[in-house]
Amino acid sequence: MTTRFGAVGVFGRANAGKSTLVNALVGEVVSIVSNRPQTTRKRILGILTVNETQLVFCDTPGLHSIKNKLDAYMNDEIMSTMKGLQAGLYLVDLSDVKLDLDSEYLSQLEPSPEMPLFLVFNKSDLVDEEKIETVKKTYEKVYPFKKIFVISASKKKGLKQVLNALCRAVPKGPHAYEADDYTNQTEREIVEETIREGVLRLYNQEVPHSVAVQVEEFSERENGKTYIEATLNVERESHKKIIIGKDGSGIKKIGRIAREKLNTKLGRDIFLQLWVKVRPDWRHNDLWIQRLGYKK
Repeated sequence: MTTRFGAVGVFGRANAGKSTLVNALVGEVVSIVSNRPQTTRKRILGILTVNETQLVFCDTPGLHSIKNKLDAYMNDEIMSTMKGLQAGLYLVDLSDVKLDLDSEYLSQLEPSPEMPLFLVFNKSDLVDEEKIETVKKTYEKVYPFKKIFVISASKKKGLKQVLNALCRAVPKGPHAYEADDYTNQTEREIVEETIREGVLRLYNQEVPHSVAVQVEEFSERENGKTYIEATLNVERESHKKIIIGKDGSGIKKIGRIAREKLNTKLGRDIFLQLWVKVRPDWRHNDLWIQRLGYKK
């Protein structure tokens, strides 16, 4: 049996729908999703095995201006993803077309001419056909894309065509993961991202961007429960008060949202204990960037 294997980079501006697309293609919740920019901070691998072909999707942060050391780390994650790819997807949000920014992004990526790069227009359900055709003609002049697709990741429309093209594009080679693997994330990383997703869901403006979650303890108890203790690190005392909420209502709500998701994701009964600590301006501090898992 001849097998195929390839790493596929998923690129695009913030909120283009990269994580939604990866989750839809893989069929599992690999990356957290929200309508906040910079939801994805790390490069996350989603793994899909279809018959003889295995695709590893590299979900990357959206390109954005650099305001602190965390932003710099996220941009480095994007650029380092380019190394060793066999194919790439560049996503454009049809409801928020910005040709100049996408052109700049592509020039910074500098994809190899040998690597097939597919252009994917996402959120087609939000615009009419006339706009789609106009945008198509405009973007065809920006870069020699291998092919252009029009999809709606949230509605799961047009995904089969994208998947078929990727399966044909990747080279022959052995699979790197088991057939039932869907991510390379550890359980601790899944917990941290799930808790952060709860924060993104509940809070607006600056607070979600200043939160970094760190699992302190992960153990199995005699009563059959999995005990998880995690700290939500924030930059300001005011952020801590917002997260905790009146009489602890905020932190309790985050814990409830995260625990319900983790029970399903990890397949067991979770007891989740959350704390909030202030790490002043941690996004500007190399030591804390490293301690919180954003720099190796």
